[in-house]
Amino acid sequence: MDVHKKLYGHHNGQEVFEYVLTNQNGHVFRCINYGAVVTGIEVADKFGNVENVVLGFDRLEDYVTDSPYFGALVGRVAGRIADGKWSDVQLTQNEGSNHIHGGPVNFSHQVWESALIQEEDKAGVVFSLTSPDGDNGYPGNLKTTVTYYWTEDSVWEMLITAETDQETLFNPTNHTYFNLSGDVKRKILDHTLQIDADLYAEINSKKLPTGNLLPVLDTAFDFKTAKNLQDAIEQRPEGFDTPFKLTGEKKIRLHDAQSGRGVTIETDREAVVVFSTTGMEEDYLVAGEKMSSHRGIALETQELPDAVHHPDFRSIVIEPGKTYRYSTKYTFTV
Repeated sequence: MDVHKKLYGHHNGQEVFEYVLTNQNGHVFRCINYGAVVTGIEVADKFGNVENVVLGFDRLEDYVTDSPYFGALVGRVAGRIADGKWSDVQLTQNEGSNHIHGGPVNFSHQVWESALIQEEDKAGVVFSLTSPDGDNGYPGNLKTTVTYYWTEDSVWEMLITAETDQETLFNPTNHTYFNLSGDVKRKILDHTLQIDADLYAEINSKKLPTGNLLPVLDTAFDFKTAKNLQDAIEQRPEGFDTPFKLTGEKKIRLHDAQSGRGVTIETDREAVVVFSTTGMEEDYLVAGEKMSSHRGIALETQELPDAVHHPDFRSIVIEPGKTYRYSTKYTFTV
């Protein structure tokens, strides 16, 4: 494994570094210690062309000013919390009355401590961050680490750990947007998506779960067998910003037949939120063109959103004296 660290820029007087991990196949994993952002994953197509398969920017400034969480580690809590309320705790309200993605200055907007690690068949970067008591309204000093490994077989392994000194909430995710065409040559509508999920979480007009977990069978939300995303969007023109409750092997599979590339996601998390970027018309540039609908798809492994208001969802309350661990693995194939 070839491993490099280089200066990427500065944020609030702190140095931001980029880490570049290149395996025996010439496949590359890139990340920075601002927001623990994954800036690039370069893998071969069926013709041997090595290209980037995630959305991102070339400059730190764009991640700071424009990014819709491209590649970022989101926390303390991903997704929305209704009215920013948990018991008698009031969190910051940064989407109308609701709290979203941990607040206005969350994990994704901070410089993490970072260090390279190297093992026999993989290399990685360990990021660590301490969120102080009261950060965005959350109680407790929370220590979080996230480790990204890149293996010789082109597998990205993500391990997140957390420890707190008070009862608090924790439901992180990585917010990478995938486009397997390579260098965003095409939109993701000709990709296929398959999800091991029998149920999806119904959401209301504010994109908050109602608490109802509904069967996917014979609906636009049925991805139990591989479905073309063009067909899925035709069934649901408003697109997807949808939590799915994972079952069975808890795998998510994205495939692009034209390039031959695929990624299989395996996780110990309860759910995946699928964000299809439908209607996402923005002024900033991605791969030289304005961000627009269906240039990428985010597949965010996490516990179901707004779990604090739905006792049937897996709890996101964590307690002092314990170490919590969460893992997700992304296997790239051709």
